Amino acid sequence: MPRIRDVVARKVFDSRGVETLEVEILTEHGSGRVAAPFGAPGSRGQFEVPAYPEGGVDAAVKVVTEEIRPKILGAMATEQGKIDEILCLIDGTGTFARIGGNTASSISLAVAKAAASALGMPLYRYLSRGGKTEAPRPLGNIIGGGAHAKGSAPDMQEHLVVPLGPVDVRKSVLVNIEVHQRTGQILEARDPFFAGGMDDERAWVANLTDVEALETISIVCEEMERKRGIRLGIGLDLAADRLWNSGTGHYEYRRERKRRTAAEQLSWLSELIERYNLVYVEDPFHSDDYESFAALTQKYGSKCLICGDDLLASSADRLQKAIELGSVNAMVLKLNQVGTITKLLETINLAREAGIVMVISHRSGETEDVSISHFALAWGMSLIKTGVIGGERISKLNELLRIGEGYPTVSVNQLLALGGGHEGRVHNEAC
Repeated sequence: MPRIRDVVARKVFDSRGVETLEVEILTEHGSGRVAAPFGAPGSRGQFEVPAYPEGGVDAAVKVVTEEIRPKILGAMATEQGKIDEILCLIDGTGTFARIGGNTASSISLAVAKAAASALGMPLYRYLSRGGKTEAPRPLGNIIGGGAHAKGSAPDMQEHLVVPLGPVDVRKSVLVNIEVHQRTGQILEARDPFFAGGMDDERAWVANLTDVEALETISIVCEEMERKRGIRLGIGLDLAADRLWNSGTGHYEYRRERKRRTAAEQLSWLSELIERYNLVYVEDPFHSDDYESFAALTQKYGSKCLICGDDLLASSADRLQKAIELGSVNAMVLKLNQVGTITKLLETINLAREAGIVMVISHRSGETEDVSISHFALAWGMSLIKTGVIGGERISKLNELLRIGEGYPTVSVNQLLALGGGHEGRVHNEAC
């Protein structure tokens, strides 16, 4: 019986060299350790739970040591729902405003990892309880911009690719790496001043407009299809909250020196979807504009995933509204946007019942923790965003290679049929 015998909190550093919280849960027969990732200050969604309490990481360490530890010592690590409820009660705000979402999510996940360790099971098998499993397709960030980049860069945050052919996990990862490498070669050949710069997620940062970035990636995808015989889809993450000026009512593209109303934004995105056969568009409008999301989904939802991240913030309540309005057919999921595994599962079950394609995602400030690869396999995520290269990114892809051996990848027809084959609720006896 994996009873919790100690809880340890410490400060470590994320991929940007910023202090973050690490939590370790120890039981008689196993342990779980989690270092919290952290979204960039300019790219965190306004509807996420706060990352840390007032006082930052130092305050989080104190909360874990003085308040959470005494309350969960002796509890069974397999009682995920009970421990998550204790975290909610200690916080008392309903939004983790007092103890911080990173504090709650680190404890919640470390408890699950400790339980899996004590039971001698990999995390994905513990969380899935043996349900049908398919491996996700990796969504690779090739050219970066927006809040993740510095200097002259595109306005949109991510210019992405995803392998669409009948390929296994290893070949999908390899193709994304080759696209990334070839894109760098083309950028170097075109621009004598290109210095090989990369953003927080190891995507290339180059002196390009968004259209030029898409043109470059399109050329590379065509080359890769001839070379590897694998079709690739192109995607965008606009992170439109960072483009939106509520004072003027316009999306402001500083690199292009253009301003667009919501209607003009819809027309512009329609043009890009048509021109580049985009299969994925994330956060195309600001996170209060459910109606414009719905208009784009109605227009292109049969051929393109219109995905909400900042719009939904992994919240079941916000997802319910999006479902009622038809705003999205896909969503990003991040544990520390909501704080606990139990809360995340509420959102996942709602998404599955509504046929929403699910995308598990890293954060721009990452750690070496590889749990999202286990989430992807355990809970039937169709796509996984990890970045393409970089130690803290590739570690998650390598973990997916290990645990995803023998599992088929989500079929293209299933992916673009918007949730086909995702019937049923996630069953987790521990939660």
